[in-house]
Amino acid sequence: MFVLKKFLNSSDAAIEAVSKIVPVSTEPATCDASECHTRYSASCFKLSPAAVSTPLWESAKAPELHLLVSTGKTDWSHDAFDAPNTVLNKISQTVNGVISKEFNISTKINTTSLALNPDDFEAYSKQEKCDVLLMPYFVWCKGITIENCETVLKDLLSAFVNQQPLPESLHGCTIERDYSKSYILLCSHRTRDKKCGITAPIMKKEFDSQLRELELYRDPGDDRPGGVPVIFVNHVGGHKFAANVLIYNREGEFVWFGRCTPLNVKPILQETIGKGKVFPELVRNARKYAVTW
Repeated sequence: MFVLKKFLNSSDAAIEAVSKIVPVSTEPATCDASECHTRYSASCFKLSPAAVSTPLWESAKAPELHLLVSTGKTDWSHDAFDAPNTVLNKISQTVNGVISKEFNISTKINTTSLALNPDDFEAYSKQEKCDVLLMPYFVWCKGITIENCETVLKDLLSAFVNQQPLPESLHGCTIERDYSKSYILLCSHRTRDKKCGITAPIMKKEFDSQLRELELYRDPGDDRPGGVPVIFVNHVGGHKFAANVLIYNREGEFVWFGRCTPLNVKPILQETIGKGKVFPELVRNARKYAVTW
């Protein structure tokens, strides 16, 4: 009884805390199984007793700056950024070092399944160059190298912080706005955790199918405004809460959901993507960014 009371109290506290950050949905967080498009084994999403009983709220951090690096892959080495003399390693060192310290911000960096630049594929495939999507700004920096990495990221962040107009190019990189409605991130890092490698493709299949019905699905390379790309990312932390679903809305909402299954997909699209509302019982963390477009 004490454990149940403690859990209910923590749930109430989470609802109150979340509601002060982003709007809370009053709709159910799950849909009926008949509304789910994807057939799957429920055992894929079975959680350990500890993962079920552990409060989700504040089990993760919401970064002030999140860099999403295109790699064209869905799985990576154990540490996706540790290969020496690569641009990925340089970006990681720069973001976690100079950028976080000089700008006094919390940062996060992930490799993603977003495609490599086909116009210079060899350099990109050798990790001599890369493209990065900076969140929550929905801005691409394309053509980062080891040589220009630190300078271009510092100057780009300065433009964000000082609300200066974005240049079309910067130190050899192309700077572009991304006009997607939202981005949905799914951890697929099988090398780090087998469960993520199993649940992520199932979740993506369901998201993509539901997004097609809403006319929000976008094939890779389809950059029509207003779409919702669903992408794979490397290790995000908290694998015991898989499936983890991270969402950036163009309107400035960020939410990190945990303990998700395909039954949560339709409500997430209707409420979180469609209305900017979240389900507190699934929220690991949330943030409302002061974005201006």
